[in-house]
Amino acid sequence: MPTARVPLPAVALAAALCACRSERPAPPPETEPAPAATLRPLTSRDSSAPSDTAAPKGSLPPGHPPLEGAGPAGPVAADAESVAGTIAVVPALRERASSSVLFVIARSGPDRQIVAVRREDGVKFPFAFRISGADAMIAGTRFKGPLEITARLSKSGDAVAAKGDLEGVAKDVAVGAQDLKISLDRVRE
Repeated sequence: MPTARVPLPAVALAAALCACRSERPAPPPETEPAPAATLRPLTSRDSSAPSDTAAPKGSLPPGHPPLEGAGPAGPVAADAESVAGTIAVVPALRERASSSVLFVIARSGPDRQIVAVRREDGVKFPFAFRISGADAMIAGTRFKGPLEITARLSKSGDAVAAKGDLEGVAKDVAVGAQDLKISLDRVRE
């Protein structure tokens, strides 16, 4: 009687499967978790970030924007290199201002290049805002004026302006302005 021949790849596969059953997974490395007090937030938007401490001189990578509240000579007033104020919706557009994402965009006055952008979710109006060099999109971008500050309520949540978004603009804003008032007063067509 003829004997059946098993193809060589099938034999190799069966041997590999048998060998895998006897191996045990490596135990996880034994490490101690870092104490919570030494962890730092990943963004400048984390409200638990200490704003009164400055990084030691030279500890930031080249081209990194300055930390909010810190200047070349140490801590400075947070108001000096930021713009703050209130964004409100005109009464005629209040019904359109629900469940959206608010973008606050700072552009340099002369060339309208975007200097900084801030995204805020779940806002209620009137909304108090602050935008600074810590919100720069490109490392090393200087937050200097005069600025054009645009507030845009995006229905889609997308950063690109779209039809139906509510907008308001303040022009010729000096860096350091702390009582800026922006009204969302037009619908983007």
